[in-house]
Parts: sequence; C-alpha cells; structure tokens
Amino acid sequence: MKLDIKERLTLSYQLKILEKLYPEDKEYYAKHRKAIEDGYELHYDWITEHLSEGLTSEECTFVLDVLDMYAAFHFSFKQLKSPTKLTEKAVKFPGFDGNHETMYMAYTKYFIEDLDRFNEIRESTNGYYNSHSQMIPKYRKMLDKWKEYKQPYTYELTEDQVFELVNIHGY
Repeated sequence: MKLDIKERLTLSYQLKILEKLYPEDKEYYAKHRKAIEDGYELHYDWITEHLSEGLTSEECTFVLDVLDMYAAFHFSFKQLKSPTKLTEKAVKFPGFDGNHETMYMAYTKYFIEDLDRFNEIRESTNGYYNSHSQMIPKYRKMLDKWKEYKQPYTYELTEDQVFELVNIHGY
C-alpha cells in the first residue's frame, strides 16, 4: 500500500485519537502510528490486515440471485399439495464453501442476518451457510436454467422444474 504525506498525517492523527480513546489498546495503536509516521511502507498493510477484500457488486448480485432462487424453491415447495420428487431437505439452501467461497458465505450471513432478509432461508438453515463443498459452478448453471423459468415477481415453479434445478451438477 502506498500512502502520500497527507494520508500518513491523517492516519497518524487518527491513531493518536484511538490511543486516547482506548488506553487498553494504546500500545497496538502506537506501534502502527510509529510505522506510519516513520514511513515504514512494509507495515502499512498490517494496519488493514483485519479488513477483507470483499465482493464486487456483481458478486453480491450473484449471491442475491442465488438466495432469490432458493426462496423460490422454498415457496414453490410449500405450494405443492403432495410432492412426489422433492423433500424439504432437497430445496434447502446448502450455502457456500467456508474454505473456498468464504466471502460469499460471509455476505450471505450479512444479508440474511444483519439486514434481516430471506427469513425463510435463515429458518430452514438455522443460520448455517457453509456447504463444505464448492457451490459457485453449480449455482451458475442453476441460475441460467432458473432464469428460463422465472416469471417476474413470482415464485411459482412446478415440482419438475425445482427438481431439475436442484439436481443440476456444477462441473
């Protein structure tokens, strides 16, 4: 990370303020302030090591599309009088892989729990969004097919449509 002199000065002042506000962490902030004031570029990144890279708006939209699709599965399944091919478990949102799709899993948790959306998914998963296997390739294929079925503002899919979608393979 490169910082110009104004950015370094601003960070130095902010770290001094944090030293005063949080005396129990004074040493932590003082070490970072010294690195900033003395211009030790290697250590600038240490100040931001707790920040994640995040997701792009396209990646966030992808997650929301996946959640929307699984909400459609949930509501479509609930409308079935006597399903023969599907179970509640089959339409449950599996999540994202906690090892390889960590930011997708974190955004799912943020959107559902912090923003209080997709309550049907939260209830069916008990707030557990780790699939323990990579899901993005499968979700991409599922979304492509789902968009062929999707009617604007409706979650009315047939049992055959949902069955086909949940049984798509990712690779």
